[in-house]
Amino acid sequence: SFNISRFSSENGVADAVETLHTYPVFGQYRVVILSVFQKLTDEDKKALKAYIDAPDDTSVLVAECDADAAKSLKGKSVVNVDCSALSDAELAAEIRKICSAEPVCEIDDGAITELAERTQSAMSRIVSELTKLKAYCEGRITRDDVVNMVTADFDFQIYELTDAVSKKDADKAFRVLDIFYKNGVRSMRIINQLYDRYRRMLHAELGKGLGNDELAGLLSMSGGAVYHMRKVSSTYSQVRLKRSVDCLHALQCDVLSGRRNESTALTQAMFELLLI
Repeated sequence: SFNISRFSSENGVADAVETLHTYPVFGQYRVVILSVFQKLTDEDKKALKAYIDAPDDTSVLVAECDADAAKSLKGKSVVNVDCSALSDAELAAEIRKICSAEPVCEIDDGAITELAERTQSAMSRIVSELTKLKAYCEGRITRDDVVNMVTADFDFQIYELTDAVSKKDADKAFRVLDIFYKNGVRSMRIINQLYDRYRRMLHAELGKGLGNDELAGLLSMSGGAVYHMRKVSSTYSQVRLKRSVDCLHALQCDVLSGRRNESTALTQAMFELLLI
């Protein structure tokens, strides 16, 4: 869209503020999305405060940031939106609320749990899947309905798997693997994705001096994806990451050369990654 622009505070906020003061094209508002994933400089804080204290009537600033950065973005015109994950009870209540709207549909407790696991509790995905489930089911959504109709998000599941391994949470790691198996994901695909994820995390730790946007360009990722990847990679030492990459690469070669099958290779990969 002509009237939606995205910036990162990593390169300063001058361009973002300048765009906020530009009239929209064939529309009522110009929307500027500013990603704030690092500490703001005093100059940037001053520039943002000036806009927040006297915002243009034709522009909207959307700041993606954590709680610490939000402290620098206060003002009468600011609306804080908490995007933190809901608790299990809160999520269940929201799902039942959606099901109570027309067309009304009951949903079993097991279906709620399965839906949350397969969507990783992402509300936008849950709303979309519930619309589909309500059209498919007649009056009640069961766990079997969710298993048959909802596909687990692959990329996010890989993120969850690496996060669980980083915390040595074996129970969660094997729960995620079980979801992959239920959806017919081949073991070799999981090994390949794990190898790619760990290789990128190693690059992130070796390139600590690089900014998120610079590293994103080198790794062909978005700045936001790099930010979340770095949250996981920061829990590893460089030595642990290198050993993990070497382990996955060796198992990958074993499968491709026919020395072992992909299922046993993935099982060994999980145990070795949890022990490294």
